[in-house]
Amino acid sequence: MTTSTPPLREAARFIVLDEDDRILLLRYDENGGFWATPGGSLEDTDGGDHAAAVLREMSEELGVDQEAIELGTQLAERSKDHLVGGHQVRQAEKYFLARVPAAAIDAG
Repeated sequence: MTTSTPPLREAARFIVLDEDDRILLLRYDENGGFWATPGGSLEDTDGGDHAAAVLREMSEELGVDQEAIELGTQLAERSKDHLVGGHQVRQAEKYFLARVPAAAIDAG
């Protein structure tokens, strides 16, 4: 019996801290619901650059202007098989530290 490896999905995630060192987590409703750091998959416009993906995702998910972001170093990597949009993938994630003033985040 052989099992196939799910398709690779490269992702950039970010650990967001505000000026009081509070961490931001987002609540996702898929797969029974879970809390996670913001982030998402790399897109062609990112040019394979995880840091570029972090900046794009922060704008898309949090409404943060890139000038408000103090992007730090990569902190961690992990790989995990899970469902994304109902399809099994092997997600390879790189985590970055990002400091953003709380007032710069669009919580709506």
